[in-house]
Amino acid sequence: MTQNDSLQSVDRKAPEISIVIPVLDECDTVRQVYQGLRDTFGNDCEIIFVDDGSRDSTREELAILLAEDPALRLIAFHRNHGKSEALGAGFRRARGRLVATLDGDLQDDPAELPRLVEKLEQGYDLVVGWRRKRKDDLFKIYGSRIFNNLAGRLGGVRLHDINCGMKVFRRGVLEDLLLTGGFHRFLPLQAHWKGYRVSEQEIEHKHREHGYSKYTRTKGFRGLLDLFVIIFLMRFEGRPGRFFVGLGAVCAAAGFGVSTYIATIRFIDGNIQSKYPLMALGLGLLVFGFQIFTLGLFGELLSYHFRSVRSVEPVVIEYSQPEDAAGESPGVGESTGTGEPGTT
Repeated sequence: MTQNDSLQSVDRKAPEISIVIPVLDECDTVRQVYQGLRDTFGNDCEIIFVDDGSRDSTREELAILLAEDPALRLIAFHRNHGKSEALGAGFRRARGRLVATLDGDLQDDPAELPRLVEKLEQGYDLVVGWRRKRKDDLFKIYGSRIFNNLAGRLGGVRLHDINCGMKVFRRGVLEDLLLTGGFHRFLPLQAHWKGYRVSEQEIEHKHREHGYSKYTRTKGFRGLLDLFVIIFLMRFEGRPGRFFVGLGAVCAAAGFGVSTYIATIRFIDGNIQSKYPLMALGLGLLVFGFQIFTLGLFGELLSYHFRSVRSVEPVVIEYSQPEDAAGESPGVGESTGTGEPGTT
């Protein structure tokens, strides 16, 4: 490995599937994960390990594997950046027609991946694993159930295990997904919102035998915050200011109603008696509503300017009719070849 931890690879034919494995302090399991993938796929897969700033000997173990198998690909961060950034680094370098993700803790068996690929080939664009019988502590199990239920209700697609580390995508799907701090948890939701076909496949889950879980109660709380943020981004994509315009209008209308009530009392009785807190609430809602309303209008102005300068076309599927006898196609436009979703 070079001193600047540059990407190492060898020239070879593009693989059928690329498998991205983010790891953090998993020195005891990376070799078993690698061997499990080679036993399952042979040399027909591209294996990409992303070391997210491990503090143990994970990087050294991966360097040994790289020396034994030059086809292995290794990416290493100088410090911990999080799973979203680690996956993004792997996705940008993946060359396979299909792209899979797998955690490096061996709780998800690499031998289960072909089942997800088989499910994908039934006409889906993304398949996520479902750890139906999880081998984790009760806090993680019930916390995950609550999170998945809430995400399914708010996100519009009911999946049992949205954040399972084992997933398989068609390559084109990844180009339309937002992958930044914490949003790796919601890749199935994002794909569904973009119009892709999402499904799940039950997989076996094992007890953790090495290392330690990176899941904490703080991460669980951050996950809930990220859920609300990404739902806002997806629901109001292209028109974010309208949410604040609506919120400001509601607050201003409520403030106007309260103020009108106070003014009526003052006109009839000559004083507002002990309703000064209510008067303060009405005035506060008026001021707050006006500020949020104008903020929303300003946001809409920026959004309009952005859309007018950079027109973004939604995800489209293009089809071409078969060539006729003269070798000319009567269809219009280019075909994606398989009728799978693609971008233009």
